[in-house]
Amino acid sequence: MDPTIRVNERVEVAVAYHYRDGSPICMPLKMKYKKQEIVFKKLGLRHPTKKGLRMIHVFDVSDGVNDYRLEFDAEGLIWTLKAILEGENATTN
Repeated sequence: MDPTIRVNERVEVAVAYHYRDGSPICMPLKMKYKKQEIVFKKLGLRHPTKKGLRMIHVFDVSDGVNDYRLEFDAEGLIWTLKAILEGENATTN
């Protein structure tokens, strides 16, 4: 059975931008979800993809306990929490 919790809700995300090897890198720092502030400790994966004509950036991040999949719509400037993988099922701990 798949332990992934599908969420698909808009969220507020605070990010930091820095340069690595001359290219700008975006790192989600924290997110507000259901009146809770979740602080991220690890970036597991980041990759751009397309949905139709829109550029979407997918981020897999962890707060040290749970894993979260976030998507950033670069055209609409919208963050969406797509999924949560809780506790013992999380892989980036």
